[in-house]
Amino acid sequence: MTIWRVLLALAAVLCVPTVDGAQPSRATSLAKFDSGYAECEKRDASMRGHRDEVYASLYRLKLDDALRTQLDDTRKSAPYKSERRRAAQTLAKNAAASDVQQRLDLQCQTLKKEIKPGEAASAPR
Repeated sequence: MTIWRVLLALAAVLCVPTVDGAQPSRATSLAKFDSGYAECEKRDASMRGHRDEVYASLYRLKLDDALRTQLDDTRKSAPYKSERRRAAQTLAKNAAASDVQQRLDLQCQTLKKEIKPGEAASAPR
């Protein structure tokens, strides 16, 4: 084996995410996003119906029918439901703190900027 093959094999191993998850799974990230976005929808009714659009924009994904189907399937999965429940409990537990409210206000303002004028709203929940 040449040195180039060894280096290439090593690079391939290092680029593959580990089972422990160097990055959160889609179920985890989507559940946390949905939990926070639901709070923003409560504060600002104009954000309703744009959840998938904003999620795709933040993660730089192309929002098409295939992605909408993937998101719907993820939302039906057990890991998503478990993580969503955990995220909602954490948010509710910390909601009384004033700094959390201020951060949530800033988050909602930032998320609202991701809504593009004239875009079709995402499918209802």
